[in-house]
Amino acid sequence: MAFDGAESSTRPTQARLSISFLIIGGGIAGLSCALALRRVGHHVKVLERTSRKAARGESGIRLPPNLTKIFFHWDLYKPLKQKALISHCIEFAKYENGDYLGRQVWAQDLLRETRGVFMLLTHAELYDILYDAATRAGAEVEFNAEVVDLDTEEREVTLSSGTTLSADVLVGADGEYGPCRAAVIGQKVRGTPTGLALYDTIVSSDHLPKHLGTVKAENGVLVAFGDNRAVLGFPIHGGKDFVCQFYGPDEAAEGKFGDAPSVSVPSISETLDPRLREITKNASKATRITIRENNDLEDWVEDEGRLVLIGEAAHPFPPGTIQATAMAVEDGAVLAKLFSHLTEERQIESFLYAYQELRQGRTRSVRASEFGNAFFMAMADCDASRQRDAGMRALGQQGVNVLEAGGEASGLWEEIREIFGYDCEDEADDWWVQWGLLRERALGRQGGEDDEEDEEEEEEDAFHHPAPFLNFGAMSVQVSSTQDEE
Repeated sequence: MAFDGAESSTRPTQARLSISFLIIGGGIAGLSCALALRRVGHHVKVLERTSRKAARGESGIRLPPNLTKIFFHWDLYKPLKQKALISHCIEFAKYENGDYLGRQVWAQDLLRETRGVFMLLTHAELYDILYDAATRAGAEVEFNAEVVDLDTEEREVTLSSGTTLSADVLVGADGEYGPCRAAVIGQKVRGTPTGLALYDTIVSSDHLPKHLGTVKAENGVLVAFGDNRAVLGFPIHGGKDFVCQFYGPDEAAEGKFGDAPSVSVPSISETLDPRLREITKNASKATRITIRENNDLEDWVEDEGRLVLIGEAAHPFPPGTIQATAMAVEDGAVLAKLFSHLTEERQIESFLYAYQELRQGRTRSVRASEFGNAFFMAMADCDASRQRDAGMRALGQQGVNVLEAGGEASGLWEEIREIFGYDCEDEADDWWVQWGLLRERALGRQGGEDDEEDEEEEEEDAFHHPAPFLNFGAMSVQVSSTQDEE
């Protein structure tokens, strides 16, 4: 698939009242939110408690169409093109022996419908792209800036250095274990371990077994189902390396992203297909990330002040799932879209609660789906798992897409398609047109000809400037035998 021809986005609506945002947490969620807010004219400072090197990380990331379409709209297709691989398919197999179950080829009609593509790269590469774009847009990012105290009523934070900073709005993008989530809940709460963990590592692609040739050639994703185990793998670094994300029993229930790699890969892959186990012998140690179940938060906005949560601070996702990064970026995109309409300070609280209203239902349903997918992959050997495998194997032998042609896995397809097709920025625009403008009219804000003209321009902008379409005429997909279109 060639990657070319994305249209440039139009200049987004600029807020008539520019305010200051202090984003606590400089990961993917924080940087993407900073970029989105700068694009609509607000002042942004990001505080990251670690160094830039530590924040970059080295794990692999998959970007689904609902995420890449946002990045294309933000004019990030060129830097993504330089770093990311476009993925064409998923190959399904058995964990213990590598037996082929089938494949799913991403059809062009799906990509046209979603206005995005599937991409593969590393956390570090995506981090650098967002950091460069956010700082170029005017956001300030400070590293080694650990927040040790939050005063939400005063909208003020204190750093470990003793420095005090304030802003009109505080944005908590510091993850599940950061102080912002605890400030909104009222206490520190850790999720309940599920007994499953993700073990994340990267190996060289030089010795990938021959039966994975199509995965490498088509930048595919390998998913192998096992007995209480699974592995998900995909190429990165132009195909030179291969991400391996193992799902398996969690003995310690303490691991998280950012921990030092500590787990021997051979020790967690003893029952893996011998052909794959061979390439893990020289793998560096894996990072163990405990998969926890967290209760949904009733509130993402702190009652006494202007602190709002985004990303993992608001809705921790199972690690390694394809939508974890996407939901964090969608959060920032929606927040910025709403605040692009800011004209008076009195609107700030209503926009924060509108953000919460728009995002909670979406993230709850997607998170439930991602938890289901993780345990679907790592299901224990039982009648249900054998039925799953038999259904996929039968479809694979027919050469049809295994997620959409009937069988045990096909129930996921419509749900997946709806998730991929969602446009969070359109949803935010719809809220403004259907509710925000009505509220402003009820309050009598629009009083003169200039205001009426601005209102008409905002309505037109909301309806006529969606995320850009890719030029699919410039794209071609070559696959092996699976037919994705009748």
